[in-house]
Amino acid sequence: MANKSKQAVRTESLRIRDALTEQERGAYSLEIIQKLTSLTCYQEAEAVLTYVSFRSEVETLGLIRQAVSEGKLVFVPKVQGQEMEFYRITDLSKLQEGYRGILEPKAETGAFMQMESIPYTLLCMPGAAFDRKRRRIGYGGGFFDRYLERLAAYQEAGWLHLTAIALAYACQVWEEIPWESHDVQPDMILTEQDIIM
Repeated sequence: MANKSKQAVRTESLRIRDALTEQERGAYSLEIIQKLTSLTCYQEAEAVLTYVSFRSEVETLGLIRQAVSEGKLVFVPKVQGQEMEFYRITDLSKLQEGYRGILEPKAETGAFMQMESIPYTLLCMPGAAFDRKRRRIGYGGGFFDRYLERLAAYQEAGWLHLTAIALAYACQVWEEIPWESHDVQPDMILTEQDIIM
């Protein structure tokens, strides 16, 4: 693994993920979301920040519907230049195609960072490749790394109680991947097979 670059691992991991059939992705996604919603950190979360699934990612539209129906505050990302912000939505009709064709909030209102009182929060993130030490390789844009760095200041000040969870298929988890100090590590990784903490 040491001789593989991040880009090589990213490319190979995404190739493997894309090779899953639609049926496999659907079944695995269901298992992953069921695992997620059974966790205390989900059940206690008043706010859920989640990516909107795109292409072969673990599917999150069902998670969004469930969290909204349970009365949780649900926020999804919108890319603005080099940054990403999460905006509140109350149903999937509030989404439209945005950055690279990914569904994003239509309106730039209700930004998570602008909440007066930040509640217990769960953040769900995607990624290309992961390993058993909870290391993550994203898609190369650094959006989640930068956003979580911003949230870290809120956590350090005691204003935010955040759990960050990566959702991935087991085929995306390597024994070890190349990693740099600025790469964000989620608190756990959920796959259809296990929970990596």
